[in-house]
Amino acid sequence: MTGVIPMTEPESPAPALRVSDDLRRILELAGGEPMSVEDIIRHTHGRGLQTIAIVLCLPFLSPVAIPGLSIPFGIAIAICGIRIAFRHRPWLPEFIAKRRISSAVLDKTLRFGIAIHTRLEKFLRVRWLGLVDSRQAQMAAGFAIALSAFLLSLPIPPPFPLTNTIPGFAIIMLCLGMLERDGLVTCFGYVLTVLSAAYVILIAALGGAGAAGIWHWIGTFG
Repeated sequence: MTGVIPMTEPESPAPALRVSDDLRRILELAGGEPMSVEDIIRHTHGRGLQTIAIVLCLPFLSPVAIPGLSIPFGIAIAICGIRIAFRHRPWLPEFIAKRRISSAVLDKTLRFGIAIHTRLEKFLRVRWLGLVDSRQAQMAAGFAIALSAFLLSLPIPPPFPLTNTIPGFAIIMLCLGMLERDGLVTCFGYVLTVLSAAYVILIAALGGAGAAGIWHWIGTFG
């Protein structure tokens, strides 16, 4: 197995820097050049699996579409979630770690991520510690991250909107809540995970014909 970034400690309960600081550093170090996933993770300086999952989520929240990433990045985030649950060190398969992201996409994605996280971080504070500090809480959050990543990776075709965005925000809320020890934000992550699962189940129940009919009906209001 190929290790991506070994950590001296499995968890970092209260990091001095915030995710937006990590993203700014990555953007600066990229210097307008493409980067591999492995390089991006290395520049987080061992900040933990939660930061890795957040960085890998950004392409699915950004207006910039990156074809072909939902399955490999979904797998990678799911691996992060499982390893968070069991307090393991970061590791990704080599075919994901070596994948390169173009400079144009990297620049737009990171700038979008910085803007989003700068706003989110204004509301973060230490609270509801029972939802973040216990061993059981960390395990639950890790499995919720893995589930959201699985939902994000599903190849759901148009016309369904937000199939990546909802689980993507669920992952970010769960990870930010753990990093900043904010149980309320973690709780929002659980709610979004449940909504994501319910949405996918609804899509599966509707089937192709039912979905086309509903989409046509919605279009009549346009």
